[in-house]
Amino acid sequence: MGKFSVGVARDKTIRRYMSFENFERLVKSQTMHFSRFDSFDDHLEGGINKGNFSSISNSLEVLDSINCSWPSTQPRTEHELLDLQKLQNAIQNQTFSSLFGALKKIDGDAYLQRISSWLYASCWTDLPHECDAMWQLYGSSGSNCRHDAGCTECAKTLGESVCIETTIGSLEDSLELKDGYNLSVQKIEYLDHRKSVFEDSDMICRPFFSKAMHFSYENEIRLMLWPDRNDINFSYKLNKSTINNIPSVQLNITDLESFIGKIILSPLPFKDAKAIRAQHMEQHQSALGLEEALSNKVLKNKIQNLLCEKNININVVESDLNQMCVTDCYTLGA
Repeated sequence: MGKFSVGVARDKTIRRYMSFENFERLVKSQTMHFSRFDSFDDHLEGGINKGNFSSISNSLEVLDSINCSWPSTQPRTEHELLDLQKLQNAIQNQTFSSLFGALKKIDGDAYLQRISSWLYASCWTDLPHECDAMWQLYGSSGSNCRHDAGCTECAKTLGESVCIETTIGSLEDSLELKDGYNLSVQKIEYLDHRKSVFEDSDMICRPFFSKAMHFSYENEIRLMLWPDRNDINFSYKLNKSTINNIPSVQLNITDLESFIGKIILSPLPFKDAKAIRAQHMEQHQSALGLEEALSNKVLKNKIQNLLCEKNININVVESDLNQMCVTDCYTLGA
């Protein structure tokens, strides 16, 4: 059985934004999805900075030793040959600590290139309020389309997303760790990859709980999953590294009602909300009742029906982005 470590307070509230499709899959399967690091858009994910290259790889020393091995015009003395042999032996035996135990630095380049294929993550945020940017980026695929053909398909998902809220304690108590895996929960550190340098003692885990400062708006709490194995090989020899063919991992949720404390509905798509506001103001000449008109009733019904099918009771609330400005005496107490 692997290890489950938590470096965040149990009472910390966290949230995850997702499409209705992914939420439906979570509820029906009662599992939480973990994506592989090498599937993320951020190409710096799981990487190290230049200042820590020598902490993991000795390929520069290998190149120096190769240069020293080239035939020279003057025959080398026995002492020089012995020194060269000692250098090469030392290079072969240098190691660094990793998630998979002690590895040889001569294999460090392969480790840096392949480690992200062995790590899985579920990313949450500890922002204490709703975030419009998070709705746009992660709430539905239509807001952050990556399709070459355009957004026709993705646009159907707009307004069809949810934000689930829980606590670290509820998550810890409800997740069932899969045999053969380790799980760690940590707050993400945002840094400048061009300038930051880690201590060698931090190189086992810290790079995988760090992100470029450009993503600091996410306030991420990360759940990282990785195999509890010491037989994974990272090799400088061509095609000798162990290949991971598992694209994602799911962990069972033992109790959905404990796992999900609250479900927040996404705001309506901008164009729909704009039309509703215009129609409401034309008809009523006041914003009184507009917040109710902007409620995501269709999505709420879909979610409640889904929860009813699974015989679970979870609080479903409207987005706080629906709140109205005070525009007259009628909306003062709304």
